[in-house]
Amino acid sequence: MKNTAVSSLIISIPVFKLSSLKKIFWILTFFFAISALVFYVFQINTFTKERYLIRDYETKINYLSQKNKILEINFSKANSLGNMGVYVQNQNFEKIENVEYIRVLEGTVAKNQ
Repeated sequence: MKNTAVSSLIISIPVFKLSSLKKIFWILTFFFAISALVFYVFQINTFTKERYLIRDYETKINYLSQKNKILEINFSKANSLGNMGVYVQNQNFEKIENVEYIRVLEGTVAKNQ
């Protein structure tokens, strides 16, 4: 009787068929491929955007460098000694012919006590 009790006990274990495992595998593979493709497109878009920004910044740097060189040249021309004569004439300065110093007598200067 022991043998009959054990044989009458039914254990239900879920068993997947091979075809259902293949379906699950292909569905997961499809979703993974689509996800990888979306991620790839996102990466390419970001990379392209950054490259255009870098190019724009490089052209701005080149433009500002050229502008800086021009300003340096203009600054050196404006501050040269050749232009000092024109500046002096415009300011109505006069040429000094005789230099005279003020002579202070010893008794007229206040002393700190």
